[in-house]
Amino acid sequence: MSAASQVDPHNEMRARDVNKVARGEQAPRPTHEYGSINSAPPKPKPKDPAAAEIKVEDNPPARHCYASYVQYYKCIKEEGKVPKCERFEKNYRLLCPVEWIERWDEEQKLGVFAGPI
Repeated sequence: MSAASQVDPHNEMRARDVNKVARGEQAPRPTHEYGSINSAPPKPKPKDPAAAEIKVEDNPPARHCYASYVQYYKCIKEEGKVPKCERFEKNYRLLCPVEWIERWDEEQKLGVFAGPI
């Protein structure tokens, strides 16, 4: 008779539980004291509104907005204010949020605009 099969006959319930655990049918219950279980993790903080801004490369309308803005200023730089350039201005004013336009205009004034103008 093997050591694994030698079970105290008075502890029949324990023998069944151990056998279930050995077969992978039931996990043993962990012992813990009252209050020792961790509380729920903290709720995630709301994201920064600036970080939630739409990425231009991931969004076709935003990409078209940016391209129209750049084309408008390229056109004005090369040809001056001509009716041909007004189409680009109309496009970017319709597609772009006002905040973006204001920020890009400010960046141009400071000479730090990243676009190829």
